[in-house]
Parts: sequence; C-alpha cells; structure tokens
Amino acid sequence: MATKNIPPTPRVEILANSGLCSIPTEFVRAESERKDILDALNNGAIGHGIPIVDLGGVSSEEGRWRCVEEVKAAATEWGVMLIVNHGVQEEIIERLQASGRGFFDLPVEAKEKYANDQSSGQIQGYGSKLANNANGKLEWQDYFFHLVYPKEKADLAIWPTEPADYM
Repeated sequence: MATKNIPPTPRVEILANSGLCSIPTEFVRAESERKDILDALNNGAIGHGIPIVDLGGVSSEEGRWRCVEEVKAAATEWGVMLIVNHGVQEEIIERLQASGRGFFDLPVEAKEKYANDQSSGQIQGYGSKLANNANGKLEWQDYFFHLVYPKEKADLAIWPTEPADYM
C-alpha cells in the first residue's frame, strides 16, 4: 500500500509528545464546554450522564421498540451511548481493545502507511480529526476509521497488517 499524504496539521500524538507546555489554542474548548463534558463523564448513569442502552430485552417486541426509542433518543440528543447486555463475549472485546492499543502503540511512521486521504474522499484509515466542532475548535484525537457495513463498503486492503493480531 502506498503511503498517503501526511495532513497539514501534525498528528495529535506528535503534538502530545513534542514537549508542548500547553495545548495549542485551536484545540482548547471553552470552559463551559469542558465542564459539560466532564459532568457527563463523571455522572455516568446518574443525572444527565451519557445514556446507557440495555439490549437485554430485544427478544420481545415491546423490548425491541423500547431499545429502538432509547437508541434514537441517545443518538439524537447525545450522538453517543453505552450499550450493555449486547451479547458480545468479554474475551472478544478484550482482544479487540488489545489489538487497537497495539496499533496505536506503533510509531507514527508505521501508522502513516494506513493514513486516510480525506481530500480525495478516502475516509477509511488512520487519521486525525481535523474538522472543526460547533465552536470552531479542532478535536484532540487520532483515530482509525473502518467501514464495515454495508459489506461492499468494507475495504480490507487498508486494514493494518501490524500488529499481526489486528482485528
């Protein structure tokens, strides 16, 4: 696979490891926004925390409709949710997390072999979230984005070969 263009803004990992004394202003969110995010993370299921959707009841028609409404509300109001009782074995989750950590532990140069190229429409692959949020700030995150559904959108050719157990 050919190496894609490196984005004009350095990877967040490069910035974080560069010895900066402070986060660059283009990434710093307003104090009120930081408080809202911290409150959501600290509250969990209490108060106005990140929504938790329990898939345990999807086998009944009533349970399915409840789940549909909970997912719809969480996606509309938050854009994120914690799914519980999904039936995915803990061992698989742990292997997936370890595999992801293994990829992100690679040197930046090794990860760049899998870089996406958003300017050409290639959104799958390794990247840094360079789009501005609603307040015009950049996101402090690097990611690897895979399309897996529908199947014809999945491009296994761009999936990393390192680490060997990448899933």
